[in-house]
Amino acid sequence: MTIHQTKAAKGQAATPSAYQAGIVTSAIFEHTFNAAYTAATDVIELGLLPADTQIVGATVIGAGLGETTADIGIMTGAPGDTQAERSVGDQIFDAVSVNDAENDATLANCLTVAPYGEHRAIGAVLAGNVAEGAAKKLTLKIDYIA
Repeated sequence: MTIHQTKAAKGQAATPSAYQAGIVTSAIFEHTFNAAYTAATDVIELGLLPADTQIVGATVIGAGLGETTADIGIMTGAPGDTQAERSVGDQIFDAVSVNDAENDATLANCLTVAPYGEHRAIGAVLAGNVAEGAAKKLTLKIDYIA
């Protein structure tokens, strides 16, 4: 199993925080396919959902990924862990097209991710293999409140 990580997932880019209740904050996580992705075994850790926040909106954009779909949601395990077996739930997006497409999550799907007292990783699994390529990208924008 390979866990592909964005800079945000590696802790090399900070996840925005409004530091005030009720303020909508947005984070953008982008994964470039600098290594091949194998659908049967790989996962992508996109970024971090800060503790005690509620997702209120999400948009996913795929570029150059071919005829495939993605499940996007909260990952199991500790954020940033590349050693453990980790999986991705499909709470935010379930089988959404990422074939040169932009899609918004429903508010109902966003609200299924209940606030939690610890930071959690947001990840993606793709239904198809993706060859390495700098023009191949998966971008996720989430909006959340504390």
